[in-house]
Amino acid sequence: MNSADALDSARRGAGFLTPDEVAALAPDVLVLDPASVLVGRSVTIERGVVLYPGTVLEARRAGSLVVRAGARLGPGPVAVIADGSRVEIGRAELGPGPVTVVAIDVVSPGTVQDSPGAASADVVVGDGARLSGGCVVEGPAAIGDGAQVIGTVSVRDVVLGAGADRHHPDPDRRGAVVKGTGRIHGVRLGAGDVVVGRTAVSAVERQRDHHPEAPRFTDT
Repeated sequence: MNSADALDSARRGAGFLTPDEVAALAPDVLVLDPASVLVGRSVTIERGVVLYPGTVLEARRAGSLVVRAGARLGPGPVAVIADGSRVEIGRAELGPGPVTVVAIDVVSPGTVQDSPGAASADVVVGDGARLSGGCVVEGPAAIGDGAQVIGTVSVRDVVLGAGADRHHPDPDRRGAVVKGTGRIHGVRLGAGDVVVGRTAVSAVERQRDHHPEAPRFTDT
């Protein structure tokens, strides 16, 4: 068995597409370096997705992973793992910089999977959202449209409210933001909110506090 056959065999054994199968996703999916990209056989990738080198997409056990049309994963190593839970990536940006998204379903002893007492570890990332700069997102997590997780911060059990994307001139209209460093668990943020992780998590602030000169839009 030559090296190419051995690589194909190893990938198949681990549940991934071979490099040729990854390359064959084109032109619907733009894979910039098929040899460095790992795609699980049960993963769903819609048209128009861009996968940079070093991307890993894996669904284990009964987990499901869907990457919606227009998503961009990279530049930078991006790993998305759905282990017994559901991950859905909307038309979002994961990168630049390392990004890890993990949804691991853990069922308490004596609890039947999918019963009302079973905890969900699903992760949903909305359209226009951005994860970048070394962040780790652990399920359960709902990252709303336009929301952001920025920096070497680890979030879990969070709800980041939907809003406009980061390009909107009025920070009060933008999706919620978590940024900085450290662990941020259990927060619930609305549009225009921001939490900054440092050595300890700050109180919830308004993004406008960081952009006082930004224009203010009113409903008409």
